[in-house]
Amino acid sequence: MTIHVAASRVGESDFERELAARLGLQGVFVAPARVNDASVASRAAALMAARMLPRLMPLEGVIGFSGGYTVAQLAHALEAMPGRDLTIVPLQGNWVEGGQHVHNDQVCRDAANRMQVRALSLPAPMVVDLADTRDALLRDRSIRPVTSRWSELNIAIVGIGPAPGGGGLDYLSVMGQLPREVRSELEDQGVVGDLCGHMFDGEGHFVEHEVSRRTLSISVDELRRVPQVVAVAGGTSKVASLLGAVRTGIPSTLITDQLTAESLSSLTEGANQVPA
Repeated sequence: MTIHVAASRVGESDFERELAARLGLQGVFVAPARVNDASVASRAAALMAARMLPRLMPLEGVIGFSGGYTVAQLAHALEAMPGRDLTIVPLQGNWVEGGQHVHNDQVCRDAANRMQVRALSLPAPMVVDLADTRDALLRDRSIRPVTSRWSELNIAIVGIGPAPGGGGLDYLSVMGQLPREVRSELEDQGVVGDLCGHMFDGEGHFVEHEVSRRTLSISVDELRRVPQVVAVAGGTSKVASLLGAVRTGIPSTLITDQLTAESLSSLTEGANQVPA
């Protein structure tokens, strides 16, 4: 299936403005694609994001990219941005298996090649065996060139991971790499999604779990300090994940597909603003 998305006047409809106001976001951009297939919806959101990012990108600065299926699709859809002095940095470590979309370094390289800008590499795994190992890696000189830039981010482009069960998806998510028993524990704790490996519940509260202390990624506090966090996700199976992510107060902009946006609107109908 071929998807074409035009960016003109996107974000200016009454529906998008009202949904942004209800969610407490700076903007909501909706790809005019009415599809039920999760991977197609994700690609539609990714294509919309690729068209919108030139509006949101600074002329110079540091750009963070997370991993994940939708952000990987976005990276492949980006176009050259001549005249911009940008450095792309990964926001989390890499899974060795599971596909290139869960290898954050590869996503960043793809985005940088398409945009014709620089990319840095984070030569570290996403999840390690011990929390002490994670802490030692974060202090290690080999990855400081990346982790030190997390405090300098001008904008972060992040996917929104699904609930640990991953129902309704036809691709493997980042958190889908975790052992089944861990995913079951997270579901029992009410986890509905993740941002850069940080898991949250439906009310937007971050959930601490043993695996959280072994996950190598930008911290929640550092994410909160980024001036612009653009969340890109599609598929109606992720509606609860999107709402939980918005309630964390971290995303400032949401880019998604039409059916997902309509489902999100129905879920929040009657509320003036989503509480953080």
